[in-house]
Amino acid sequence: MRWAVVPLAVILGAALAPGALAKARPAVSPADRAGIDRTLDVFVPAAIGRHDSVRAWSLATPEMRLGTDKGEWRKGFLPVTPFPVIGTSFHGWTVDSITKTRAEIVLLVHLRKGSPLGAVAFNMGMRKVGGRWLVDSAVPAATFAAAGSDSQILAQPDFAPGGGSPYSRTPFAKSGRIGEKWILIIPAILIGLVILTPVAVIGTHRVRDRRVRRSRAEEDRRRVFRNLPDRPN
Repeated sequence: MRWAVVPLAVILGAALAPGALAKARPAVSPADRAGIDRTLDVFVPAAIGRHDSVRAWSLATPEMRLGTDKGEWRKGFLPVTPFPVIGTSFHGWTVDSITKTRAEIVLLVHLRKGSPLGAVAFNMGMRKVGGRWLVDSAVPAATFAAAGSDSQILAQPDFAPGGGSPYSRTPFAKSGRIGEKWILIIPAILIGLVILTPVAVIGTHRVRDRRVRRSRAEEDRRRVFRNLPDRPN
């Protein structure tokens, strides 16, 4: 029996080792990493930093460019939140998942000194098209306060519609939330419009119809009396 105990202990030890329990990160081939690096080195300063943003047009997938044109990107109107990024090399990204044609990565970019924020983490979708890695999406996942300022982290929900601009000094943008009173006022206004608009329309039509009926009745009365024979003396 002793000979059977040793292999069993070895198997259990290997299975319970910390390395075996930890989830292995997806492996990225050197060629894919180099291709993604080349794309990010141009796309990040061009699209996120808005340094000659039209350069990012050819590095975006057709799905990302959908609904826009090259002229709009040249003017800075593109589906990427702008931040004053610094640096020319953006190779420090980590990978969440990767296949032969798609990759989901997280990239931390640092911002220019004097900015109210210190750094921004982007969730970036990459897609391989014709042998090139293109950007399919670039969404801010979290922002980090600048050194020496109040510690503050904004996560992805703060960038949802109504959350305000993440790169701003305004109190509303810092909170990223609508005040409680507005949560009550806005629905009340909408409900009031839904109820009052039909009432106003119906009331207007009734007043107009009443005026038309009165006018017609007056005309009929005048016509009747005008056609009556003169009363004999």
